[in-house]
Amino acid sequence: MSQNKVHPLIADCEVMVSAGVYDVLSAKLAERAGFSTVVLSGYGVSASHLGEPDFGILSQSEMLDVARRVCRAVNIPVIVDGDTGYGSALNVMHMVRELMRIGAMGIILEDQTWPKRCGHMVGKAVIEAEEMAEKIRSAANARKNPNFVVMARTDAYATHNIDEAIRRLNLYAEAGADLLFADAVLTANDIRTVVKHVHKPLAVNMGFGIRQRPTTALMSARELEDLGVALVIFPRLLTAAAIMGMKHAISALQESLNTGLVVDRPDLCVSFEELNQLVGFDEITDMEKQFPRATGHAGASTEA
Repeated sequence: MSQNKVHPLIADCEVMVSAGVYDVLSAKLAERAGFSTVVLSGYGVSASHLGEPDFGILSQSEMLDVARRVCRAVNIPVIVDGDTGYGSALNVMHMVRELMRIGAMGIILEDQTWPKRCGHMVGKAVIEAEEMAEKIRSAANARKNPNFVVMARTDAYATHNIDEAIRRLNLYAEAGADLLFADAVLTANDIRTVVKHVHKPLAVNMGFGIRQRPTTALMSARELEDLGVALVIFPRLLTAAAIMGMKHAISALQESLNTGLVVDRPDLCVSFEELNQLVGFDEITDMEKQFPRATGHAGASTEA
């Protein structure tokens, strides 16, 4: 694998691990846990904000709206899942420009047909490689910040074969992609093969909770590093874990309603104090002290 002009985002990393987030709270938690970057997941946003599957229902404007809030809330780089770019190379150019305006540090673009679907779903199809290369060129040309990451994903491993996936990724690298992303590659040996034959650093997804097979075998970051992977993304873990947590909380609430007993459940909930800390309550109260008139408390009487 050629490592010429490695992108600054990954240049100092043995392997970068990025959490997939879906809203401001999940992004803040990932930042507080020490992740150096997050990926705003298209599936996570579609599920949490629309209640819809990753089936091409989410629009560009809806994704940008969530991305704007997340970028404003955290101080680490946010890479945004741009799906297929929501149209032609011109749509891609518009999205890249908007992402830079809101402070995002990268975009992931994939070569599926529209409507796209999650990479681990059946029924995928891909566009012509040259059309995707044009989208990558438009993304690279649209960025004004050279540190903005353009990540090119192919789903051709599933629709064609590994050779076609490698051919496409190298074409996308020539078109200006900084990182390459082969989705749903099934085995460690095939991941190693892709790394060996592509001309830019490789990213892969690790998807916990997938019961259907075949899908990518779960591997640790250390194992992926040994294969030569530059970036590993865990796109659905936080979304799925949040749903499981809410299911447990709802069950506890239903049990309380059925028994008539109210029992605090610290095993199910963070404290009110921790929630306030996560969303910046202390910072707000500090500002309140600096600007008392803004809160309406200045000169207020406490007498009855």
